[in-house]
Amino acid sequence: MAAYDIAILGGGPGGYVAALHAAVKGARVALVERDRVGGICVTVGCIPSKALLDSSHAYWLATHGEEHGIHVDSARFELAKAVQRKDKVVAQLVAGTEALLKGRKVDLIKGEGTLASPTQLRVRDQTIDAKAVIVATGSKVGMPPIKGLAEAKPLDNVSALALTEVPKRLVVIGGGAIGLELGTFFAEVGSEVTVLEMLAQPIAYADAELVRLLVRALESRNVKVRTNAKVTEVTRTAAGVTLSAEIEGKQESVEGDQLLLGAGRVANLSGVEQAGLATNRLGITVDERMRTNVEGVWAIGDCIGDPRAPKLAHVASTQGEVAVDTILGEDAAMDYDVVPNVVYTHPEVAQVGLTETQAKERYGTAVKVARYSFKASGRALALGESDGMTKIVTAGKDQRIVGVHIVGPQASELIAEATLAMRLEATVEDVVATIHAHPTLAETFREAALSAVGRPIHSPR
Repeated sequence: MAAYDIAILGGGPGGYVAALHAAVKGARVALVERDRVGGICVTVGCIPSKALLDSSHAYWLATHGEEHGIHVDSARFELAKAVQRKDKVVAQLVAGTEALLKGRKVDLIKGEGTLASPTQLRVRDQTIDAKAVIVATGSKVGMPPIKGLAEAKPLDNVSALALTEVPKRLVVIGGGAIGLELGTFFAEVGSEVTVLEMLAQPIAYADAELVRLLVRALESRNVKVRTNAKVTEVTRTAAGVTLSAEIEGKQESVEGDQLLLGAGRVANLSGVEQAGLATNRLGITVDERMRTNVEGVWAIGDCIGDPRAPKLAHVASTQGEVAVDTILGEDAAMDYDVVPNVVYTHPEVAQVGLTETQAKERYGTAVKVARYSFKASGRALALGESDGMTKIVTAGKDQRIVGVHIVGPQASELIAEATLAMRLEATVEDVVATIHAHPTLAETFREAALSAVGRPIHSPR
């Protein structure tokens, strides 16, 4: 008889949530983690980067608060102190997660694990038998094939968060979430930041109109975004780094004191290479119930290769719940149509559903778009953060909401209402009929909906 109902390889936001979810349902669970529970997200990714971004934003407000009547003489940002605070936040979350696992009687086994068979994990000389195994090995830094890049030893999202001094000039390769978030942080604390993005726009999946607003706002904060920029060579010098790049068809040289690789991450298949799991260029192949081709083995999170699945912590957590439910005989499946996605720049970017372009490709002329600027929001003006807008994309005669896109203050919080609305297949009339508190940033969603139905109140026709 197997010692466990479920054994999980990897304790990130997919693995540890799966363990807690399974334990609540009465399953006997073992969770194998080589480092700290919480994985990349809690220890060196989502949480620590947001802790530092909140610190940099506080400094930015302190040094740009004249219109609020705030004057701070000789303000300075102590990076080591901010890193210390970040580490304290991480330690608290890791300890809390471990306490939850212990309270729900999940056996947390520390060490490098391997998938020995569909019913066994091996950690050092210990064999863990289970009826089902969930692979949740996450992702690792991807190194683009750029001449001299590896030798230049660029910062990644881990080492960048451990710096003790703010670089005067920072060059970032990649304009995705990692590159723009860390670029925002360093710009707010005094770096001159240049982001080199190979594609025509940063955050390639996001709505183009809102990305343009974001870039404009970032450039006002000392973040220069260069698009159609293909880096061809990197050279480390005594003074820093020099990058050769083809930008908008012209060869240019870009210099910096530090180089940050923000070009994304790739699936980590460590410990499962010899398990016979089918893979593609993105990772392990799974179906909508998170089942692999090997019976008895499921896979979740950043290690999977489903092109529909964004590599996000909350997606991994949901996949973990679906995998557990399926293992326990319940009817569960992943649905990626309504997944919120956030980039924590200042201002923030958040979206759910289809972009305007995607909606028109799918629904044609049945698509309508409505907008509401934060410059018309009383709450945003009071905050002194009025860059951006809320944009609603609808389809059909009933104007069902198929996409919502927000650039602005606290967009990460505002997107939750839009996500729920889309999950319930709401129309803009449903949003209009919902009373929103005043003054709030959330009102921008209703104001955009009012414009969508042709009855604007605080915006021109």
